Amino acid sequence: MPKIPPHPTLIGPTPVLGSERYHFQSLKVGGIFLVDIAMPTMPAPDGQKPGLLIVPDGNQCFSAAAGLARGMAMEPGGPPPLCVVGISYEVSGRGEKAEHHKIRHRDLTPCGDEAYEAMMRAAPPPFKWDDSIKTGGAAEFRQFLRDELLPWLAESFDVNAQDRTIAGISLGGLFVLDTLLQEPDLFDRYIAISPSVWWADKYVLKQMENANWSQQPKSLHLSVGSGEEAQDPNAKMVSNATAFAEKLNQQKPERLDVGLDIVEGETHMSIFSPGFSRGLRHHFARP
Repeated sequence: MPKIPPHPTLIGPTPVLGSERYHFQSLKVGGIFLVDIAMPTMPAPDGQKPGLLIVPDGNQCFSAAAGLARGMAMEPGGPPPLCVVGISYEVSGRGEKAEHHKIRHRDLTPCGDEAYEAMMRAAPPPFKWDDSIKTGGAAEFRQFLRDELLPWLAESFDVNAQDRTIAGISLGGLFVLDTLLQEPDLFDRYIAISPSVWWADKYVLKQMENANWSQQPKSLHLSVGSGEEAQDPNAKMVSNATAFAEKLNQQKPERLDVGLDIVEGETHMSIFSPGFSRGLRHHFARP
């Protein structure tokens, strides 16, 4: 019989190859974030520095975003090399207590949603909320990005910190849309994947009436899986994303480019990678 080797020893979570992780204490939010940095593996063309691609919900999305951004930069006509920055939360064990699912509601929502919050406080563990979970902190999270994270990235890494893209899914997609309407000059390009337009009775859709439109060219790409409407009829993910895009196209300034992809066969749990890649191609299309 073959000799059985010694049992492998667990040494910790697996980072994305070639990435670095930092603890970042935010005075604006009053909490500690994990910030993951994945510099591109390809050199930027003509000696340029890579732009920034900010990814909230890094616990779930950083590894996929970093892998896709690096791989697509190798394609002929693909997006340029980008520095991918994931913003995550410290979790216990392997995340079995679902802390990041709870805390993300603090940072990614523009306001409270009483009905949803009541439902989550009655939910079974590990998703049940206690009274410490608050919502409506999107403005403070933007302050963290603008006044703390982005200046640190600019002085600490060899990047073009003035070239900025943000990509988020679900509540992260809601934050992307809210930021486009509230502080559009924080980023140049916006990727909203399956955004939670339903939050607080479609708050973000109503906020379009009071949008702070940028005087600079901006670009938004929305995506949603074709299977999401049946997956959760109450959230109406396809209908709401379509309604947002249609209303935006009616009210937006000409300098704002808007694209929408309803991706056939994808659901809320599978849409990130196809939505992310379509967003990069939309924003960085090259001949």
